[in-house]
Formats: sequence, structure tokens, C-alpha cells
Amino acid sequence: MNMSRRLKSALNQCAATADEALRDLSVFREDHGQAVCCSYSLDAGGKRIRPFFVLQSCAALGGNRHRAVPAACSVEMIHTYSLIHDDLPGMDDDSIRRGKPSLHVVYGTENALFAGDRLLLEAFRTLITTDLSSLRVRVMLRRLVSAAGACSLVGGQFMDMYHPDTADRSWTERMVSGKTSAMIRVSMELGSIVAGVSDGELEAISEIGEDTGWLFQLTDDILDVTGNPEEMGKAVSKDADMGKWNPVNELGVDGAKKLALENAASISQRLDSLSGDWSVVKELIDYLPERRK
Repeated sequence: MNMSRRLKSALNQCAATADEALRDLSVFREDHGQAVCCSYSLDAGGKRIRPFFVLQSCAALGGNRHRAVPAACSVEMIHTYSLIHDDLPGMDDDSIRRGKPSLHVVYGTENALFAGDRLLLEAFRTLITTDLSSLRVRVMLRRLVSAAGACSLVGGQFMDMYHPDTADRSWTERMVSGKTSAMIRVSMELGSIVAGVSDGELEAISEIGEDTGWLFQLTDDILDVTGNPEEMGKAVSKDADMGKWNPVNELGVDGAKKLALENAASISQRLDSLSGDWSVVKELIDYLPERRK
């Protein structure tokens, strides 16, 4: 399946909106080492999928996308911080990220640590500038803190770093729920909260976001076997080389692809049950099983 013109345009537009807003943040225009390091990683590109989910979830529910921009920046900063730290020698020790040398390769491990820390803190400072009531902003902060915290993103990274010799399916599911799903889930949550979603529908959206994160990880696992570094912009086959369980190991490439198609169809069907127009999000979901990077 080729990406539709409409989906490509929506992805590009969301990425451009997030990039412009990130560049406008004064902290990254400062002329000193930390700002330069942060800008290096933020400017390295990337698909800006999390900002896409923030902005498109808001738009799907008829919200003002401009009000969702701080949240879009926040999730991208947290995602970028996690990649910076994930690439460090003490963790995954990756020298390539988004097709460029990893931050620590260019500026050193210490600067990479500080840049990641700064991005994490700036994410929360940016979120509180959202043009909404203080009560709604507190709700957004609570959900973002939870998604980035010890029981989610950080916890998943910790599990991934200290995985057992036989990292079975149950362990991997818990790890992926934190490391991958949490930030995609909260991206959809934040955009929906900006739009004024009801509590009941927010939980349905949250569950869809969780499963969408799983779909991303499943397609990553497939690409880890079938992709190449040029397409992916990073090293491939590392998980398989480390002996971690993943669906491809159990089901084979064809079985994993079939599962990805089934999961995408399920998510797409559940999006149809939500209020609003989720058609652009559905296009991305349907495209994911065929993606090459």
C-alpha cells in the first residue's frame, strides 16, 4: 500500500507545525552548548508521529489545533530525550539516529545526558503554556507525567536495558507497553483533552492509543528483520541478535505481518465508533503494516 496524498500532506503539515513551534521556543535559540545539543537532536528530522497524533486527535474532535501545539511540542521533546538517552553507550550504544550520528557521538556522553535532561524538563514547562483552563492543563500534565514516568516510558527503558536472558512474551508485553505504547497513547489523550473530549470517550481513545503503540512496535519488529539501515535511519537486527522475544521470532515474518494487518483492521474499526472525523488517523493506521521506515 502506498501512502495516500492526503496522509502524506497531513503528516508533513503536522511535522512542519511542530518544527516551527520547537524552533520558536526561546530556550533552543540560546547560543550555548546545551541549546546546540538539544537543537541537533530535534532538528535531525524524524516522522513527528507523536505530534501528528496530538494534532490530529484534536482536529478529529473539532478542537482548535493551535491550542494543541504546546502538547505536540512536549511529546516530541520527551520522545527525543528518550532517543538521546537510549543511544548512549551505557544503554543501547547506537551510533546512528534518524540517519545522522547520534548526539553523544558528536558532542560527547556528558552533553548528551544533559541535553536529554533539559528536553524532558522543557517538555513540561512548554505544556503548561497551553491556552486552556488550569484544571484541564493539570489533567494533561498528570497524564504526561504518568506516561513518561517509572511505570511507563522510563520503566520500559529500564526493563529493556536489564532484560533477562529469556525475555518471554509476558515480559516483552510489559516492556513495550511502557517504552513504546505510553507516549503514543498520551499523544492521542492530550489532543483529545484539548478538544474537550468526554471522560468516557477519552478512555476509549486511550485504549486505542495503547494498541496503536503496539502496532508500531510490531511493525518495528518486522522491520528489524526485513529493513535496512538506510531506510530505517538506525541499526537493525539488534533485538534479534540480543535474543529478545518478539512476535517475529514466534510467528515468523509472514505471521507477524498477518497479525499487524489484523491489529490495524481492529484499531480502524474502533476509530469508526468514536465521535468526530478520524479518517486521517485511520489512513495512518492502515498504512502502518506496509511501512518501510
